[in-house]
Amino acid sequence: MSSNRVKLSIFLCLCMCLGIGILRFSYTALLPATREAFGWTGQFASILGSANLLGYLAGAFWAMRIPQTRVMTFYIQAAAFAGTLSLFSCAFAGFSDFWYVCWRVISGMSGGLIMILSPSIVAQCCELKDRFKINFIGFSGIGLGVLLATLFLPYLDHIAVRSAWLILTGFALIISIVLSVLLKGLKPLLSLHAAVQQEKIQLNLLYFSLIAVYGCSAFAYVPHSLFWIDYLTQVLKLDLYWMNFNWILYGLGSALGAFSSYLLARKLGNFAALKILYCAYVCAIVAAVFDVSPFFTFMSSFLTGLLNPAVVFLTSYTILQLYGSAYKKLWSIATLTFAAIQLIGGLSFSALQHWGVSYHQQFTIAAAVLLLGAAQLFWVTRKHAPVVTECSNSSH
Repeated sequence: MSSNRVKLSIFLCLCMCLGIGILRFSYTALLPATREAFGWTGQFASILGSANLLGYLAGAFWAMRIPQTRVMTFYIQAAAFAGTLSLFSCAFAGFSDFWYVCWRVISGMSGGLIMILSPSIVAQCCELKDRFKINFIGFSGIGLGVLLATLFLPYLDHIAVRSAWLILTGFALIISIVLSVLLKGLKPLLSLHAAVQQEKIQLNLLYFSLIAVYGCSAFAYVPHSLFWIDYLTQVLKLDLYWMNFNWILYGLGSALGAFSSYLLARKLGNFAALKILYCAYVCAIVAAVFDVSPFFTFMSSFLTGLLNPAVVFLTSYTILQLYGSAYKKLWSIATLTFAAIQLIGGLSFSALQHWGVSYHQQFTIAAAVLLLGAAQLFWVTRKHAPVVTECSNSSH
């Protein structure tokens, strides 16, 4: 049993590392250097960011329709290698705009498929008592991927941008091969569960409240995920050293995100932990508005890096514990909601930027939206909230 738990933890960790940390975050981290080296305009760089979000939405929708059988392993393998190829294809300059748009869409689709299917496989293959630890270790992979994507930032003035992309491609290829090996051992376990019928779940206000605040976090995250580098360089006029320092802080925060929410949830319960995390998230975004001291910028970089994987992990795990066998479908809906609202947010903030709305005002709007989402979660759980602990599997 211990061996199976280790394999599942490594599997989920590598999936999150590749699907979210590398396939999605690497573009943001390498964008300034790539944009300069490839001669991209700011508008085209924004289009590529939206293309990735569109692909993520399409991948999440596709994953929801895939049957909960061993066929999921094929789609994860295909997504992993397709995502690796997308990194390789973005390493070279001189291709048409359509080329880069297509590969960024494919990268997003790969991330969406992996994000939904991998925790669904783990939910079927692990015992109830092991869920919390496996999911915590697994979702820590998001931070690991972010750290891998930020490793090159201090050295981009010494190495070619192409080399950075190719090194990331190498990481992704190694992860894809290891995932293929691990999936071979998981297929028999999935076959045992393929015939289990999913029970009908009566959704309540609590689930929709979770989805609502999760969607608000997707919208609020957009300014940091798409425009943080521009803000640091164009508004704060930071040089390469301090810009890289902020991104390293972001990466370190991401690496600690799942662990922080794990400790908090074990001590206080999932819903109390989620409320604290979302309140801290609002503060982290608001901190970006105060540019009178570098401390606020550092704090915003570190905390937004930490809190995004923290709320993703804890939301996913809470849905799993509350709704059991319906997890894949309900987590798919949550991920679809996140992807759709993030895409809408990306287009909205791009439009606001085009209309001359300042970054400070955009951060304020983002924080206000997340504050509304957190407020409705407080309201829904104001009398009592389910106590979801490491070994629970019900809403009481």
